[in-house]
Amino acid sequence: MDEELLLELTQKRLMLLKQFKKALIEERDAIISFSLEGITRANNVKEELLKKIEYLDEEQQSLVGQDSPKPPQSSHWVSLRRDLETNLKEVQGAMEKNMRLLNFSMDHVKNSIEHIVRSINKASYGRRREAISMMAPRTV
Repeated sequence: MDEELLLELTQKRLMLLKQFKKALIEERDAIISFSLEGITRANNVKEELLKKIEYLDEEQQSLVGQDSPKPPQSSHWVSLRRDLETNLKEVQGAMEKNMRLLNFSMDHVKNSIEHIVRSINKASYGRRREAISMMAPRTV
């Protein structure tokens, strides 16, 4: 197993994971600001990064598959693995937070729409039907 190549692949994976974490932060900011364009842009970035990470994973698996599955034990390798695991946990936490924010935002929009519909129905079918006109008045 080529230890240098494996280290290089892991470093690239760590770099991509950090970029993914930044994309999650951008997505969170877009969710908070109700920016559909920002959410879409962040999702596109995340999709591209995931493709790159999957490719590196395949490369690493093929490299490890050629020789013994035991990874190197140098101090640099151990530090790199620790950084990778820490970033993975942070990414998982950020993804869970974004999912909660998205659920909250969707519930908020749903409740707002329901409130608007109730208000329109009360105005249209209630005692004060003439108070809100759905049609613009015609002038001749």
